[in-house]
Amino acid sequence: MANPNFKGRPVGSGKSTFIEDPIMGDFKIAIDEYSFNVIDTIKTKTVGFYTTLPQAILAIAKHQMLEDRTYALTEYAKEIKETHLKHKEAIIK
Repeated sequence: MANPNFKGRPVGSGKSTFIEDPIMGDFKIAIDEYSFNVIDTIKTKTVGFYTTLPQAILAIAKHQMLEDRTYALTEYAKEIKETHLKHKEAIIK
């Protein structure tokens, strides 16, 4: 049984660093000691937890592609690649 006197994380473990950039649109990345967390800033909700920064960036690119639209497979692949490359280029600069 859990200790009823202990609630939440230990003191001092809630420190986070954030990455916010216009290219990421309505998303930001919170970096803590264990993961890269993608946060939707409109819904103020975490949409995923990733172990590496490239995985988090790819997840943002995928979320940015979600819109009320029907794609052909090659069209979707081309657009996701272009979106992901924009994000990768922003890191390299």
